Amino acid sequence: MAKPTTQSSTAHDEEEVPPAMDYAAHNTTYRGFTQTVKWTIIISAITMVALYFFVIGQQPVLGAVLLLLIPVGAVAAMVMNSRRT
Repeated sequence: MAKPTTQSSTAHDEEEVPPAMDYAAHNTTYRGFTQTVKWTIIISAITMVALYFFVIGQQPVLGAVLLLLIPVGAVAAMVMNSRRT
C-alpha cells in the first residue's frame, strides 16, 4: 500500500507579517474626505437658501447673489489654500 503524501507545512508555519501601515496617508485621506463632506453640506445649504429666495421669497436678486457666492467662494478658498502651502 502506498504511503499517503503530506503537503509541506512550512507555508503554514510561517506567519505572514502585514506591511507597515501608512498612517499619515490614511489620516490625510480621512481629513480630505471630511473636508469634502463639510463643504458639500455648506454648499447645499447655501443653494437651498438661494432657491428659497428665488421661488418663495420673491427676491431673485438676493437668490442670484447667493448662487454667485458659491463659485466665488470656491475660487477664494483655493487661492487661500495655495498660499498656505
